Amino acid sequence: MTTVNPHPTPPSVPHGTRALGEPPFLAPGDQIDWHYRKPGWLRGEPSTITPMRVVRDDERGLVAWLAPGTEQEGQGAADGQRVRSVPLERRWLEPRRRIVEEWVGNGILRIAPAGKPWSVWLFWSGVRGDDWTLAEWYVNLENAHLRTDRETFTSDHVLDVEIGRDGQIVMEDEDELVAAVEQGRLDADQAAEIEAHAAAAIASFTAGDWPFDPEWIAWRPDSAWTVPVLDGLEDLRVP
Repeated sequence: MTTVNPHPTPPSVPHGTRALGEPPFLAPGDQIDWHYRKPGWLRGEPSTITPMRVVRDDERGLVAWLAPGTEQEGQGAADGQRVRSVPLERRWLEPRRRIVEEWVGNGILRIAPAGKPWSVWLFWSGVRGDDWTLAEWYVNLENAHLRTDRETFTSDHVLDVEIGRDGQIVMEDEDELVAAVEQGRLDADQAAEIEAHAAAAIASFTAGDWPFDPEWIAWRPDSAWTVPVLDGLEDLRVP
């Protein structure tokens, strides 16, 4: 198997972090806060922080559930709108601010395999009781996670891979990767490495690796779980 660099962009993490797959581990139902920070992130700068419920946390990596209605800290444009509202030609040039945003839609199961520069997200459609239809696997290319006991940290790498339930593969946000290089968010060597990681993730899907195991398609959240709450959100709300 091709060796991949787990951190094609410099990690922006607190002191004392460890890799996924290293104990101590959290129990199912525990809260873990999933952070996305830009390379070179400084304290107080915007990031995305999503509170989630642990499904599985062990030597293979982290599996966590993003429940419908979850409120997270997000990265907003200067006017408070979501970053994707900024035209692509200015998306990595415009200043950002910290905002509160709600996850709208069905929940997402996120699987971050230890040491891999991507996470696999399962999206479902037509959710009615226990009758769920898998819509797609979404491979989010990112740094391999480094974590503390109750937080995990990574940096998003812009390019993504959509894999339909029929196995059809579509590259997503290739234009954004080009723009990220043009606007200085990434350099050309990093972009080339990220493109290679997309190919490695597709090979992982083809091999039927752990994050793509059918057990996750059949998985359902514990009905007793409440929607987790992220500390500090009240300070970000606009009066």
